[in-house]
Order: sequence, then C-alpha cells, then structure tokens
Amino acid sequence: MLSVEEKIICLRSASSLAKLADDQLKILAGICAERSFLQGETIFRQGEAGGALYIVLEGKVAIEREIQKQTDSVSIMLAKPFDSLGEMSLFYDAPNSVTATAMKDTQTLLIKNDDFIAYAKQFPEMLVELCQVLSKRLFEAYDKISEVTQNHKPRELRKLYDKL
Repeated sequence: MLSVEEKIICLRSASSLAKLADDQLKILAGICAERSFLQGETIFRQGEAGGALYIVLEGKVAIEREIQKQTDSVSIMLAKPFDSLGEMSLFYDAPNSVTATAMKDTQTLLIKNDDFIAYAKQFPEMLVELCQVLSKRLFEAYDKISEVTQNHKPRELRKLYDKL
C-alpha cells in the first residue's frame, strides 16, 4: 500500500496533474484508491457504466474500441505508466466508449467520479489540464478513424463513422 507521499509523487508524474500545487496533490492523494489488475484482466468494458479515472502506475493497458457488433476491435492507444484512463466518464454520464485491458500486471490509482467532482469544484484550474488531455485524445481518435477508413469507400466510411 502506498503512503500519501508516494501517491503524491505518482500523481505529480501524471502529465494531466503535473502542474498542481503540493497542497492540491495531497488532497487528491487522499481520495485515491489503489487497484491492481492481472495480465489480461479487464479494467473497464465498453458499454458498461464509467465513473472513475485511473492513473497507471506500473504495467501497460490496451485501449480498444469494439466495432461490428463486438466481433472486431480497433486499438486506440497503449497506456503506459503515468497515463490516465477513463477521463471522459468523469464529465459525461454515459457508458464507457472503449475497453481497457491490462496487457501485463498493472497497478493503478483510482479516483471515483463523485470524489473527483468535489475535488474539481475546490480546484477548478485542474480542469484545464484535463481538458488538454481530452483534446489530445480526441485528435488522436480522429487520426485513428482516418487510418482505419483510408481504404473504405465513402458508403463504408459513413457506416463505420455511424458505428463510432
């Protein structure tokens, strides 16, 4: 189990939280829970309720979007230590849009939605950093869509887009 000081060091290493002040990180560390996943274990599944932010401390996590009635998937990203996952579910009350799977034994810090919202109300400047992370991910998703659909005809492209 990590001490508060160790959690602070880990949180500071996460790019979306690096600019927070020490007192802000200390409060955030107090609401973090640790969660470990074995290789191959699902962290969260597309279509299920979200509601948590995960920060990878150790391991690797594959982020995939299932397509074609869950018979195929597109790799969105590979999360490595100090990357965050699940940010969208903090702001948008909808099911997870992707599946996250531990590619090797993985340790995370977990911040539940309700705790995060209370924290964000206390320190709203942190939201700017998180919006930058989400914007970057959106651009990466657009690039991935372009990559996947390069060889599709316009009608097939439209069908694929509608599925996303």
